[in-house]
Amino acid sequence: MKKTLLALSITLALFSCKKKDSTSDFSATDVTGTSTVKGNVNKNVITPNGFGGWISTNRINMAGVVVTVKVNKGGANGLYPNSTANGADVYSATTDANGNYSINVKTNATGVSALITIDGFTGTQDTIVNNVVKTGLYATYFGTTTTKTLFMGQNTQFDYNFTASNVSSNPNNITVGTAIVTGSVSVNYVRKVVTGTVVAMSTTNVAVPANTPVFLSFDKDPSTLSPKIYQTTTDAAGNYTFNLTTVPVGTAGFNQDATIWINDWSTSRDTMNYNGSTNPISFLNKTPGLPGVYQKVTITTNGVYSTEIRNATNTGYIAFTPN
Repeated sequence: MKKTLLALSITLALFSCKKKDSTSDFSATDVTGTSTVKGNVNKNVITPNGFGGWISTNRINMAGVVVTVKVNKGGANGLYPNSTANGADVYSATTDANGNYSINVKTNATGVSALITIDGFTGTQDTIVNNVVKTGLYATYFGTTTTKTLFMGQNTQFDYNFTASNVSSNPNNITVGTAIVTGSVSVNYVRKVVTGTVVAMSTTNVAVPANTPVFLSFDKDPSTLSPKIYQTTTDAAGNYTFNLTTVPVGTAGFNQDATIWINDWSTSRDTMNYNGSTNPISFLNKTPGLPGVYQKVTITTNGVYSTEIRNATNTGYIAFTPN
């Protein structure tokens, strides 16, 4: 009996040892980490060279530029190189007031291929004199893309310098002058003339109130080579004046057409009362009429060049729609 128990104990001990030796623990581990892509973005500006000339090699930092980083999930240089994962991770940021950006990207120890893109934009190539910015010509600032290998725990620096590519030619050889467009704005009212017992009804035009807004759109401003909108107001007599920056007649590429308009006006179409006279100056009083809207009016004067005065460019509110 003792021999049997001893043999059984030895067998159990051997089985326990064998089972322990053949057991393995398998656990999934994430071998990814983080890398930071950072840099600075700036553009060139025009500044004095100190000798009466100009240079365009100095730079200022650019805020608000979009930067993206794309990392594929699978593939030889992907985030998970031994997998069949599809798609990609895309990270983005915008540059701050100092032109700097910083993007945290998920990477691994063997290195991932990251496509870094800095978006281009359109703007103006400005001139800076004594810290004062003078808006320049419209220009295109082309972006860029590059591929970097990122490793977890390591940072990557990628700076970019934008260089302006002017959309239009430099107008420095264009002679610039001024022109004047002037006129008046009137409003159409009902006219009531009482002569004894006879009442005559018609219409009449009188000056709009002082400070009525008047707008002018010029088809090409010599400084920006794009349309420019001017705004002024009428005086007490309903007159307005625009002083326009323009070029001499015959300058190539400049039609210099001006469009003048007055916006919709919400008011009432009143009645002007006269006492036996057709002279507008002699009206006695004005009776308020129906409320409504006078419709916007637009007129055009073409070829407004320097030294010209376009007077009597008159317009007025005629079409009225009551509420």
